[in-house]
Amino acid sequence: MTQSAASLFEQLIVFVVQLFVIVDPLAAVPTFLAITVAHSKQERRAIARRGCSIGLLAIVFFLVVGPSLLKYFAINTSAVQISGGLLLFVIALELLYGNPTGTQTSSKEERLAEKKEDVSVTPLAIPLLAGPGAIVTCLVFSSQASGALSVLVLIGGALIVFITAYLLLHWADELARVFGELGMKVAVRIVGLILAFIAVQYVINGITAIWPGVQIHS
Repeated sequence: MTQSAASLFEQLIVFVVQLFVIVDPLAAVPTFLAITVAHSKQERRAIARRGCSIGLLAIVFFLVVGPSLLKYFAINTSAVQISGGLLLFVIALELLYGNPTGTQTSSKEERLAEKKEDVSVTPLAIPLLAGPGAIVTCLVFSSQASGALSVLVLIGGALIVFITAYLLLHWADELARVFGELGMKVAVRIVGLILAFIAVQYVINGITAIWPGVQIHS
């Protein structure tokens, strides 16, 4: 059954908002500046462009191939929602407490990245931008897609998110000066709170799909 234009647009908006919150390119700005400290502004912008392009390709791969992978391993959508929700909730707690998430880059990885000439693939693209949280989100949405057009809408949404991510990293120096360290910490905590809401909703959706009789009132 084909989806209406209104439902496709709603799907696009929801996916863009959730993926943007999980990719969280604003919180990636300080890490990006730290791992590219030895590069010029022009080199950093080139690294940002490559990193966002590679991250987008990884996300598109899971949007397109994700449902087939789940089917091959006999993984139910509810299992993805529940386990993904738990993973996202752990990430959200780390963001709320202002800690670097274990699913992104560690301090050791950042120190190693500073010595690398090109950090666009790792740690920038994977796992900083296209990390486990983003991949789980793609698996959830792609498994619920009703057809090729729906998947194309999701790919378009991923493109919007990563273009925005590139623009934020492109102007990373300016953003760091405008927001300052305190402003960046506040933004990270707000994103963590929103991500916690999304994570809990994933778990609720997974539980109600397994046990339709369970009533969780709003």
